[in-house]
Amino acid sequence: MSGQQKLYDPAAYRLHNIVEMALQFSAMLRLFEKGSKLSFREAVIDQVAAISRLESESDFAQLHHAFCNWGVDNILLAERNRKGQVTKRGMKASYGQIAKVLDVALNVMVNDCHLPNCEKAQQISGWLNAAVDTKMMAMLRKCYPQDLKPWPRTIEDVDRDAYVAIQRTVRRFIEDKHRGAITPVQFDDIYWWVLNKGGAL
Repeated sequence: MSGQQKLYDPAAYRLHNIVEMALQFSAMLRLFEKGSKLSFREAVIDQVAAISRLESESDFAQLHHAFCNWGVDNILLAERNRKGQVTKRGMKASYGQIAKVLDVALNVMVNDCHLPNCEKAQQISGWLNAAVDTKMMAMLRKCYPQDLKPWPRTIEDVDRDAYVAIQRTVRRFIEDKHRGAITPVQFDDIYWWVLNKGGAL
């Protein structure tokens, strides 16, 4: 296209901006090695096309699990240093760490920004999981101490079985405390604020 201005796709830039915003919102990208961040970003972008093909909640669960497995195999945590000394060597991210970043990203992309389109976003918003953090786990552990043995103390300690059990406990909490009137995404919105900001709005 010599002599002509290059054409850009606004939808592609919107998607990239939404994904970038969603990943930054999780506040966990800082944990990953520099090269891993780019891989994670591109993999999340690819999920938008996959989401558009979902037909059931079990399809979503399979997609989510496949992504987390990919993340455990490919995403590395950055080495941690303090005063010039290595305090923690780089290692593979845990299932819980990958799931938390993905859950935050999907919550922003689907629930807030209605990707891949409004109709599909409405269909699958109830399938999304809560992006449970350490404080939420502590609250759930206090309410349901027998649901996991032992309860993980941090997201880094969460493997696949623990992740599935925690999401099941989130839904139990929603039934018990909210009579099923909110979704896991709304649980996330409410209790992130309550536990991290010190109370109701």
